[in-house]
Amino acid sequence: MRHGQGEHSSAVNKDGKSVRDAPLTQHGKDQCAERCKTFQSHDKIDLLLASPLRRALQTCVLSFAPSIARGQKILALPMAEEASDDPCDTGSPVDVLRKEFPDIVLFDHLRRFIRDRDEKEIVLVTHGFFAHYLTGDVNEKGEQTTGWWQETELRTFDFVDGGEKATIKETEESLLRNGVVGKDGQVVDRSEERGKPA
Repeated sequence: MRHGQGEHSSAVNKDGKSVRDAPLTQHGKDQCAERCKTFQSHDKIDLLLASPLRRALQTCVLSFAPSIARGQKILALPMAEEASDDPCDTGSPVDVLRKEFPDIVLFDHLRRFIRDRDEKEIVLVTHGFFAHYLTGDVNEKGEQTTGWWQETELRTFDFVDGGEKATIKETEESLLRNGVVGKDGQVVDRSEERGKPA
C-alpha cells in the first residue's frame, strides 16, 4: 500500500521535496480514514510493516486502526523507505545502492523477509516509487514500467514460489479491485504492461 498525501507533495507544496520526513496533510489523513472504513479485513491482519518515514507510519496507524486497537504493532523497516534522493526521502536511491553494493538486492531481501514470516496476512505501507522496485515493475535502467500507485492505493500479492527471488504476483481480486482489466474485460496482469509508457 502506498502512503497518503504528505506535506512533501507537489500538489500542496511547490518546494515539498525539501521537507524532511514530511507528515501527512489533512487530506492524507482523510484518505487514510476512508481506506480504514472501506478495508474489510482488519481482523485478518497478522503483521503490519511500514517504512520508517513519518508519512508511511501515520498512514499505517490511521488506515489500520482496528488492527492496532486489537494489539497489532507496526514493524518499521528501513529497507522499505522511498527510492529517491530528494531531501524529503531518507537514504540513497536504490540504483545507486545496487551499483555500490552489486551483490546486495534489498528488494528480494524484503520479499524473502515477508515470505518467510510465520504471519500470513501482512500489510506493508511504503512509497510509490519503491513499490515499483518491490513488485518488479522497473526496467534495467531503474525506470518504472507501470503507472504510479495512487495515494493509499492497496494492492494484494501472493508469492509465486519459494525461490531465492521470492517472486510475487498481484492477485486477481486486487487487479479487479483496482480496475486493471483488458479491453475484452479480462483481468490483465500488471506484468503484461511492463515496457509500455507509464
